[in-house]
Amino acid sequence: MGLTREIGRFVTGMVGERLPEAARPIIRTGFTDLLGVMLAGWDEPACRVVRKAVTGDAGRDWAGLLRGTVPAPEAGLLLGTAAHVLDFDDTGLSGHPSAVLVPAILAEAAATGADGAAMAAAYAAGYETWAELIGREGDPHHEKGWHPSAVFGALAAAAASAVLRRLDEDAATHAVGIAASLAGGVVSNFGSMTKSFQLGHAVRSGLEAARLAEAGLTASPDALEHGLGLLRALSPRGAVDTASPAAFGTRWHLLERGLNVKLYPVCYAAHRVLDAVGVLCRTQDVDPAAIERVELEIGVGQARMLRQHAPRTVLEAKFSAEFAAASMAVARRCGPAELSEAFLARPELRALFPRVSVSTVEGSNPDEPSLAPSDRARIVLTDGRVLDSGPVAFPRGHFRAPAGPEELMEKFMGCAGPVLGEAEAARLFERAQEIDRLPGVAALFSPEAPALRGAA
Repeated sequence: MGLTREIGRFVTGMVGERLPEAARPIIRTGFTDLLGVMLAGWDEPACRVVRKAVTGDAGRDWAGLLRGTVPAPEAGLLLGTAAHVLDFDDTGLSGHPSAVLVPAILAEAAATGADGAAMAAAYAAGYETWAELIGREGDPHHEKGWHPSAVFGALAAAAASAVLRRLDEDAATHAVGIAASLAGGVVSNFGSMTKSFQLGHAVRSGLEAARLAEAGLTASPDALEHGLGLLRALSPRGAVDTASPAAFGTRWHLLERGLNVKLYPVCYAAHRVLDAVGVLCRTQDVDPAAIERVELEIGVGQARMLRQHAPRTVLEAKFSAEFAAASMAVARRCGPAELSEAFLARPELRALFPRVSVSTVEGSNPDEPSLAPSDRARIVLTDGRVLDSGPVAFPRGHFRAPAGPEELMEKFMGCAGPVLGEAEAARLFERAQEIDRLPGVAALFSPEAPALRGAA
């Protein structure tokens, strides 16, 4: 049996009872964190552009998307764009699993009436599909220009949709094969509106693939593993394993690799140096005016992603090591308040940009192949002192250094509170924490929840 059909068989057999109990808290965290981030991003400029172009006024009502007012593929596109636009969504598998899977599942569950147990099973099916595929590649996709979330997200969304639509093995296999022809997204669009659109497009592609397969459209049963299939097309050097059988059901990548909750709304490639510079500045009470230079040591792939050296817009700042270091030096933090045009324009912040240097190291972290084994920050002060963070292997919030319940709640309330109000946001947090036990999507929101209508 080839890999494409193995995925189809696994997806077909993925029911709630098969889900390992230890996976449930991870899935709950993914839904909870992503819901808050998605709400906070709903009315960002990129989201307004996509809504206007795709659905017009029909797509403005966020909650309405979960009542079926817009076809599920288009709803998934809008929700997926909102999920990723702030770069505050969780990471894993060299990408952003929940920013694809949660929008896909919410949109599809609203269309099918699926309950929480099915939604949790769909999340696991999508995650395992993504993990199985990306783990076969020897070269980091980012370094070749591929945006993994946009590429593998389309197949993961198709797998999740196949679970919720109860496709049989043949149809699920075709859905994955169709999604292979719809997958795509490039790193060169990082720092622009298109980056978040790429994730929304992956969601839409996956949901469309499942519908097309259900209606009878066929695809090659070896669309992934064929010598001219997706995996080899993504790997110019051919450093990809297309022959080994999948390990579905015998190992769970979700338990081994989990999710990394982001505590800063910027590219994950900068998170370890944010922690490093932040600790040094807070513990040593560093005066930004006394900084002669900041020396950052990061991976080659990270440096390519953090390509904005003198950012002029908030979107560019999200992909700037210089901004990350300067924000921590000036504000002692890097949160939503710092990702603003007003903060970006502060003279003392911009004065630090040319004083930040970046050097690179080879190698990769076993848990995060797109990152170096560790990052490091050194702050050289005008009085000659050198402050050294030492190696930082995992940022706060990583699966190996997880965010605690209070940190998760604080982030959620910071995202959802201004949108819903404190009481409704707190209620949504509690409901999301039991997503796998809910009767359906509608149970997430109370009847008194405010209508979430974005600007036209």
